[in-house]
Amino acid sequence: MSPSTGSGSSKGRTISAVVLAVIAIIFIVGGIVYLAVPAGSLPGFIGHATAVVHGKTVPSTGHHPLRVAGCFIVGVVFAVAAWFALKYKGKAITPAGSATKEPAAH
Repeated sequence: MSPSTGSGSSKGRTISAVVLAVIAIIFIVGGIVYLAVPAGSLPGFIGHATAVVHGKTVPSTGHHPLRVAGCFIVGVVFAVAAWFALKYKGKAITPAGSATKEPAAH
């Protein structure tokens, strides 16, 4: 087997960076939705909340601050991971046979 030349690695890094960036965008948009929309107006699958006022159940007018913070934090983590997937370059690994050896001193 020959070591990878970098083109496959680059393609894999690009694909993983795109996937991570899409996930980051989804979480950041989710955080914006949690911040902008009152909890009572959210769809049920993302946290619709109700409150009991004078014996009646009404939609909550509050927000989900922990979910806002969580979405933004996770979004930023995924964005940083996407950046590292594209920009980070590890140490080059040289095959054991190609290491340069210094001549022995006489």
